[in-house]
Order: sequence, then C-alpha cells, then structure tokens
Amino acid sequence: MSEYPVTREEWRQYIEGLSGEELRNKAIAANTLTFVTGLLEEGISSDDVSFILMAFAVRFVADGQAVPQGMPGEYCNMAAVLRALNVPMQA
Repeated sequence: MSEYPVTREEWRQYIEGLSGEELRNKAIAANTLTFVTGLLEEGISSDDVSFILMAFAVRFVADGQAVPQGMPGEYCNMAAVLRALNVPMQA
C-alpha cells in the first residue's frame, strides 16, 4: 500500500478532509520539488501532480485561508494557480 493517496479521487478526498493548520502544513510539504519529484518517481503523471496542487490551492479558499506564498523550496505559486483557474482568492 502506498504511503499517500494514488488516484485523483483518493487525493481529492484526502485534501477535502484537511483543514486549518493541518491543511497548511500538508500543502506546504506537497508544494516542494522534493515531494513532486517523489510522486513522479512513483509513477504519478505530471497532469495528476498538477491536479493535486490545484486541489490544495482550491481547498485553501474553501477553508477560508490565504494560500501560502513565497515558501522556501516552493514548487508552484498557488496564488497564480487560483488566478489561472479564475477562482476568487477568498471564500
């Protein structure tokens, strides 16, 4: 069994179950080159990695949090992801 969810649906459910500080901590950890590289090495497609990071970004809005920005080792800018998706930055 994998340490992390595998399918998009598993990731969606996992991320939707996070809130508050746990959401923030998991999202910051997931949004690193190290984590993304690990997912790719496990065979997760780059499209699925993008889906995972988008799901985290959208979850911040639903949870009423600002997306973390400018974190050391940040893989993608989640605020830019929300703008690209045309998602308001606040719930």
